[in-house]
Amino acid sequence: MKPSKQGQICKIINPLPDENPLETYIITEDLSEHSDDAIIYVVSITDLQRNIANPTKAPRKAVTKSELSVVAEDLTSYVESWNK
Repeated sequence: MKPSKQGQICKIINPLPDENPLETYIITEDLSEHSDDAIIYVVSITDLQRNIANPTKAPRKAVTKSELSVVAEDLTSYVESWNK
C-alpha cells in the first residue's frame, strides 16, 4: 500500500545498497497534494529514537512517494504490532 497521510509508518521498497532494508520511516508531511512521483520527506524511526529529547533534530530523508510501502497506519499501531 502506498502512503496517503502524515504519520504512516513505511519501508523503502527498493533500498539502495547502503540503506538498511529493515529500516522503517514515518511520513512527516501532508501527502494530500503530492503525486506518486513526488519527493516527500520521511524520518527514520531509529533516528527519531536517537533524538528523542529533541525530535526536530532527527534528519529527514527525501524519498519518492512511490518508493514507500505502508507497514502501519501510525506509530502506536506499529509498536503494538511488535507484541503480535
